[in-house]
Amino acid sequence: MKMVNRRHFVAGSAVGAAILGVGAPLRPARAAQPLKVGLLLPLSGGLAREGQSCKRGAEVTPALLAEMGMPVQLMIADTETNIDTARTRAEKLIADGAQVLIGAFDSAHTLAVAQVCEQRGVPLIINIAAAPNITEQGFKTVFRNFPTAPKLVSEGLSLMKELFKATGTTPTKAVFLHNNDTFGTAMAGAVNKLFPTLDMPFPLVETISYDGAARDLAVEVGKAKSTGADLVLLVPHGDDCIRMIREMVKQRFEPKAVVSPGS
Repeated sequence: MKMVNRRHFVAGSAVGAAILGVGAPLRPARAAQPLKVGLLLPLSGGLAREGQSCKRGAEVTPALLAEMGMPVQLMIADTETNIDTARTRAEKLIADGAQVLIGAFDSAHTLAVAQVCEQRGVPLIINIAAAPNITEQGFKTVFRNFPTAPKLVSEGLSLMKELFKATGTTPTKAVFLHNNDTFGTAMAGAVNKLFPTLDMPFPLVETISYDGAARDLAVEVGKAKSTGADLVLLVPHGDDCIRMIREMVKQRFEPKAVVSPGS
């Protein structure tokens, strides 16, 4: 039996929550016909680990909604971790009768889907995508069910202050590493803007971006180690996070903590 860890459960639950949110308006009508919900996820490619976790969470939802008198037909499409594919799959879901779309996990993919939904007049519920510009363009059919990067960062850094206060192990300085995709760049912008305003108990000495698709992160880890930071702030995706930690072990880079301000 395959075990589902906490990260997978949380990711899957986020999709389920989004679908439950779609179903809520149907409660008074007790609709007999199922609402056709198109779900866009990266089920293959670089974000497949996260996409498959979300899919598992989504698949349990129709039965729960049916018990509540809100039938849902779930139509799942694979974005293949590709912007153009996300766009074409969104168009196909709509052509196949989807009445609302949910997606698309990656911020860049979600923005592409949002443009399609706006053009076609079909609602899009953002299940996971933190880039704030998606909901800052005046779209009329796009609704956010996930916090923006500034919200994630402000709350994440505030929790770090509480964490280090409680443990009495405040680091002397931090280095920030982030994936250079749309999500990571949005998070980096939020960190650089908000960090100086939050009276953090340690300085941020350097920000380092990296290509999440790169197989070798030795240069980035070596650069982070050379700063002498004893705290690593990290905004990764699942697979590149694993490669990052393995490289840290290889280089014997042992900070007091590796913490994400929202990932």
